[in-house]
Amino acid sequence: MKILCHDQVIIEVRERSGVCGQNQNGRNSINQLGRRRPEMYKHLAKLYSSVLLDTILSAAEGENGFKNWPPNYDSDKATKVEVKLYIDTIDSVNEATMDFTVSLLLHLRWRDERLLSHHMQQSFQSQKKSFLEFDSQNIKRIWVPDLFFPNEKRASLSMTLSCPMNLRYYPFDKQHCSIQIMSFGYADDKIVLDWMNTTEPDTMDEDRPVIINENVELPQFEVTGRMATRCNKRYHQKSDNHSCIEAVFFLERNITYYVVQMYIPSILIVMLSWISFWLTVNSVPGRISLGVLTVLTMTTQSSSVNASLPRVSYTKAIDVWMSTCLVFVFCSLLEFAVVNVLSRKDSLRDFSIRRVFSIPKDVENGTREVREVTVPLDADPEDSGKKKRRRFAKRGIVYAMYLDVASRIAFPLIFVFFIMIYWLYYVNVKSIEERD
Repeated sequence: MKILCHDQVIIEVRERSGVCGQNQNGRNSINQLGRRRPEMYKHLAKLYSSVLLDTILSAAEGENGFKNWPPNYDSDKATKVEVKLYIDTIDSVNEATMDFTVSLLLHLRWRDERLLSHHMQQSFQSQKKSFLEFDSQNIKRIWVPDLFFPNEKRASLSMTLSCPMNLRYYPFDKQHCSIQIMSFGYADDKIVLDWMNTTEPDTMDEDRPVIINENVELPQFEVTGRMATRCNKRYHQKSDNHSCIEAVFFLERNITYYVVQMYIPSILIVMLSWISFWLTVNSVPGRISLGVLTVLTMTTQSSSVNASLPRVSYTKAIDVWMSTCLVFVFCSLLEFAVVNVLSRKDSLRDFSIRRVFSIPKDVENGTREVREVTVPLDADPEDSGKKKRRRFAKRGIVYAMYLDVASRIAFPLIFVFFIMIYWLYYVNVKSIEERD
């Protein structure tokens, strides 16, 4: 006998040797009635099924009823409950709350020999019945497994379950989300949960213990596989293990969205900051505005990326990218500050870092007025007495221009090298995870 539990309960009686030949006359008379009066036969069969079902349920609810404890409760043999899981939809996978929402159908099967006595088995055979259907009210009158989901957060028409995630390689990560099913009131010496068809290695896809709807689609993930396993747990040191089974789903993140929405815009922002190297040394307002704009834009983009992620204590792959891009645009702004300092120096002969952080004594004493002097790059002296001063004045601007030219080459080369190292490393890590 087996009971299939989902929306209905079905009791199926398998034929045994020596039973089929009993009550042959009664069975022949009913068969003859079925051939002569099919409508009356259906009515009597339905009435007989109702009486037979009420007889079974009354025995389960009587004074010696057994609907409150599992089969084999008083013996050393545990009741085996086989489970089959059908995933209809996977609605969402949320990294911020580390959970996922699914709609599922749970199919249970177990043996309860207390429901049928020997004469009831003869009645099943005489009426050529192999099953009885239970509705939602009658199912409460027999014993059913008291299962629950340990990693469940909330449930209504669908179920939201916890899914701890490792985001170190985000958005190149692959996650494992699971559905755990466990017996609530009985330890594994009374109730043992197991998956259906686990002993048949060549079963078809529809006969596997965990089935996923082929039309399931996720916006950011792709379901690459599933696995049915066990996860026995102990709630207290003095208690026995509770039987637990687990369905694990392997999810791989699609990188296309992040390339379009994160990586390409950040590359363009870094390239935009390099325009400052092509402006003249005297373009102070334009270079400052460009540098500050790119820094603020990069900071805003980095904040928007992390707004949808949990505040973890480790560094993610996207953090490495955003932080490096922010360093590049900040260095572009810092390069202009150095260029501006060099362009205002008459000579670099006496230039030192110490003088950058000090004030000239004549300015400090008030004997010289401080003025901002702009030295044109193509300025010609009006008299020959200023040739030496002009040479020293141009020398500071020349060094500033050399720094701009070097930045035009160095910044792109270093950034391209970083991009190659970054993508080679994380794509290689992703390939290693796939092999494992």
